[in-house]
Amino acid sequence: MRQLVLIFGLLIELGQAFVGQETPLPPEHPRVSLILPAGTSSETMQINYYMTGPFGGYGMWVKPEKNRAAYEIDASVEARPARNLKVIAWLPGCEIITLELAIEHASAERQLGCKALSSFDFKAQIFPVAIVNDRPAEVEAAYVAYWSHGFFGIYDGPLTTFHIGKVVPDADGTFEIKLPDLASQPRMSDGEFTFILCEKNTGNLIAFLKPMDTDGNTPRLKVLHEYPSVVRFAAEQP
Repeated sequence: MRQLVLIFGLLIELGQAFVGQETPLPPEHPRVSLILPAGTSSETMQINYYMTGPFGGYGMWVKPEKNRAAYEIDASVEARPARNLKVIAWLPGCEIITLELAIEHASAERQLGCKALSSFDFKAQIFPVAIVNDRPAEVEAAYVAYWSHGFFGIYDGPLTTFHIGKVVPDADGTFEIKLPDLASQPRMSDGEFTFILCEKNTGNLIAFLKPMDTDGNTPRLKVLHEYPSVVRFAAEQP
């Protein structure tokens, strides 16, 4: 009986010891709040970021949402806080923004400004013309930032790409869309515009649109201040 009492008492002490040694909760993850310019249509803001820390490197896009005054980035990976965060952000009508922040386990706020960026009308025609009449189709335009790898300090992975807009081509293959004048912003010429033809209802790819009157074999268009009155594209199906 005495042995049972001693064993029972020992179990109680061990239980109290374990209760008193609870695993401490990890500190709150650092967050970076990116405050949008007043009056912004938040769903049009596009934000790409890359952070480094004890986890190595991690990059992601912020999901666009309506009625947001700010976007928050969780500056940690698997509960391990980042040390540095780099951001590339674009709001249509504004210059592309780059930010670099040292996290140091502390949350932070940054105001995203808007330096006005002009745009221009871009007109093009797709060949063969029949490809735009086979099914309901639309052209999607985007800007591919080649300089983004150097800014993020990486050598591979997806390049930062900003969606510019969509437009339905006419029956003769012509279309017109406004492009941002990125050639007027330093460093942005280290990138290209890309155009693809997609099914309007499903978004499925129909063809890559390759400039016909440019040197080289690139399926993209160099960033310039101006272009010919009508740029011809060859539709190349995947």
